[in-house]
Amino acid sequence: MPDTDKSARIYRVLGADELRRSKCGREAFRSKPRHPIKLVLDRVSQNYNIGAIFRLCDAMLVEELIVCGADVNLRNRKFVQAARGTQFWVPWSQAGSAADVVTRLKADGYQIAIAELAAGSVPPEQYMPRAPVCLVMGAEFDGVSPAVMEMADIALEIPMFGMANSINVATAAAVILYHLCRQKTGDQ
Repeated sequence: MPDTDKSARIYRVLGADELRRSKCGREAFRSKPRHPIKLVLDRVSQNYNIGAIFRLCDAMLVEELIVCGADVNLRNRKFVQAARGTQFWVPWSQAGSAADVVTRLKADGYQIAIAELAAGSVPPEQYMPRAPVCLVMGAEFDGVSPAVMEMADIALEIPMFGMANSINVATAAAVILYHLCRQKTGDQ
């Protein structure tokens, strides 16, 4: 039974030295196993969102981030503020078309999951991924492109309980990736 007496616990913020102690060295980090997830950004163009997603991919040890239909400006102030240096640690690439990338990944055996409010979409906690997984996040205003939607094996939605019908793309990626990384993928 959890201790519910809050007066018995004392919390304090960990300092930078304490946080660094739990990290492995740079060379060991490069060989650390990653989750079998490729995150494809389909025309996501706002620098802050792209930077925040880099940081998220680092936190979740995503296999690769692929930015499609937008240029990544590694010197953009908003990007740099959001990414906080993770662009140097996250395996990533750029491509012109998300549809071309998804076509290739599907042929390579990736299960294609899209984040979209669509007929038949399910909440992330109801999805049992089969590794490897390609998660596609759509543009801030237009969502996932129709060509990519046609190739999807599953559509994931984050239930909206308030008046809005959507949340920020980086926030949505965080919710879904957290669920994917917590669930067993493949025959592990």
